Amino acid sequence: MYLAGLMADENKITESQLDDWVDKAYWYYLSEFAVPWVAAETDFGFQLGLKWIQSDKERIASAGWVTLAYYAGVNKDEDLNINTYSQLLDKVENEIHNSQNRVRFTMNGFVIAIGTYIKDLTEKSNTVASKIGKIMIDMNGTACKVPLASEYINKAIEKGQIGKKRKKARC
Repeated sequence: MYLAGLMADENKITESQLDDWVDKAYWYYLSEFAVPWVAAETDFGFQLGLKWIQSDKERIASAGWVTLAYYAGVNKDEDLNINTYSQLLDKVENEIHNSQNRVRFTMNGFVIAIGTYIKDLTEKSNTVASKIGKIMIDMNGTACKVPLASEYINKAIEKGQIGKKRKKARC
């Protein structure tokens, strides 16, 4: 499935195929990378992300947050629903500390992504990042660290990287 995520044609895949795919993504590398990469590059990726974040299934909700983050990263600001993204930042601020483990992780990444990709929401993202502070996530005994969103956004500001978009969501 991971290799399929690298090879899939975002112009040919359907919403129902991606819904099926995200439901079958049994590992976070699939639900937080492979599926969102493809979904974010479709015309309907934003709507899928909004739908998926409502799921009670941790892997599907986390896929939704990542999809929304990548969607912001590969689309021009004028093509994005800035108001909805602003409301999603409010949702993160209010819900992150009570969300499921991987959902907390991807919400944190969402704040970083929106703060760096959408110029009009950098200040708000930085404020939300400061309010949510350090996020506690079980990384299953690995040495992986959870990024402090405010530090990442401020580094992007210092480097003049705000608003710089990606050509593709996939690596």
